Amino acid sequence: MRYDSRGSGGRRFDSRPREMHKITCSDCGAEAEVPFKPTEGKPVYCRDCYAKHRPPRRDRF
Repeated sequence: MRYDSRGSGGRRFDSRPREMHKITCSDCGAEAEVPFKPTEGKPVYCRDCYAKHRPPRRDRF
């Protein structure tokens, strides 16, 4: 079952399992999996390190 971004807050919902890709964190060196194919030459982080590197959230309202 798929929904497009209209009316779903911009998120896609799909019944298929996500294809995961194994990575080595660019920050701590830990092995992890991400739901996207990493781009060569760009850093990729494990969940914990990503939380440290992502930009601060802005309030939408």
